[in-house]
Amino acid sequence: MDSATMGDLVMAGFKKLGFIQFTGIEAVEFASGRNVVSMEPKPEHLNHNGDIHAALLFGLAETAAMGASISGIVDLMGETFIVARDGRIEYLARAKGELGPFLATSVLSPELIEQTRADIQGQREIELAVPVDITDSTGKPVAAATFTAVIRPRRK
Repeated sequence: MDSATMGDLVMAGFKKLGFIQFTGIEAVEFASGRNVVSMEPKPEHLNHNGDIHAALLFGLAETAAMGASISGIVDLMGETFIVARDGRIEYLARAKGELGPFLATSVLSPELIEQTRADIQGQREIELAVPVDITDSTGKPVAAATFTAVIRPRRK
């Protein structure tokens, strides 16, 4: 199975997750080393100030980060177990609901993707620091995050 077909299968599985359905997170771009997702806020996503609830921004960022962490290794997914170990987010500005949709962009360098692939093929555990930037529809940054993705060889 080629990488594009594997990517389509990953995206199909992504859309079945309850959290993704609740938030309405959509895939915008999924390529090796890059994942962009968006969320158009609904009334149930907003806090008392009319901003996206902080937990949903965290979830949007985590979704982008974990997608980026697998973006260059989709063809090796059968050999790996991937989980987020931790995450940190800094809220930079109000995420006003009326300024949606919000974009979360996560990018990893080609060198990091190459090293990750080599580590997986060498059966070595990896920890990746995966950055994410969230912007509103005007392009204004509203949050910056970093997640640690742990990639381990799948247990036999």
